[in-house]
Amino acid sequence: MNKQSHHTDGLDFDFWKQLAKNDPEAFEVLRREKIEQLIEQAPKPQRRRLQGLQWQIDQTRKLAGGPMASCLAISNMMWDSLHQLNLRQHELLSATPGTPRRPQDAAPAATVLAFPAQLP
Repeated sequence: MNKQSHHTDGLDFDFWKQLAKNDPEAFEVLRREKIEQLIEQAPKPQRRRLQGLQWQIDQTRKLAGGPMASCLAISNMMWDSLHQLNLRQHELLSATPGTPRRPQDAAPAATVLAFPAQLP
């Protein structure tokens, strides 16, 4: 691994890009170190969940077959998680008396104006 001094506490995209291009093994080692450091900084009750999530991400990357497929698969994981969170929110809202089920139910009514189409 190249021992150059780089600020890697934040995301220095150029540094990570060059490292991945020039030394993929060093990139992977440093990537894992940074992820482990970040997980260790999380509150103790959340660490196990974060480790499990990282394991799922790592397995998805292994099975994906390439960087773009990996990116798409992980993106789909995030969208699925967001969708599940949205469903749970709607369930909670519908179980709370006096709370609209959907955000659009709470929106004030408005009159929609029709405008004639302009012809060239």
